[in-house]
Amino acid sequence: MDANMRFPTERVDSTDFNLRRTALIFAAAVLVHGGDHLRRGLDASPAAVVVAGTIQAIVVVIAVAVVFRRTRWAAYAAMVTGFTSAALFIYAHVLPIDAHVLPGFWTLSDSFVSEPHTEVNWFSWVTAVLEIVTGIVFGVAGARALRAAE
Repeated sequence: MDANMRFPTERVDSTDFNLRRTALIFAAAVLVHGGDHLRRGLDASPAAVVVAGTIQAIVVVIAVAVVFRRTRWAAYAAMVTGFTSAALFIYAHVLPIDAHVLPGFWTLSDSFVSEPHTEVNWFSWVTAVLEIVTGIVFGVAGARALRAAE
């Protein structure tokens, strides 16, 4: 690397802090939403949703670890994990069942707007919105960190 090349360290440090902070907030939102699933009962959601949620939780833990280890992939992990989680979460919980196009068992729907929406209450909606918003914010923080490093 050229010795004269300078990085905007203040901007990188600030976005790195924001990335770590949003990673923790997003992980907390995922945890709280998982708690809502436990409150509702694991049989309230189709098996495919439980499996997908478990995979998502593992991916979130990995993304948070990558962010805190400050690897070069941290910003990418935040963007992919945050935006993908938000999109899939909207797909699984906010859209009506009729909007799901995957066949059979793999229909990832635990729709809060279509029946039977077992044990869904105000807390379920709060955790849903919280996870969607924090996923988007985590993705944006990743994009900003990537931009700051340029």
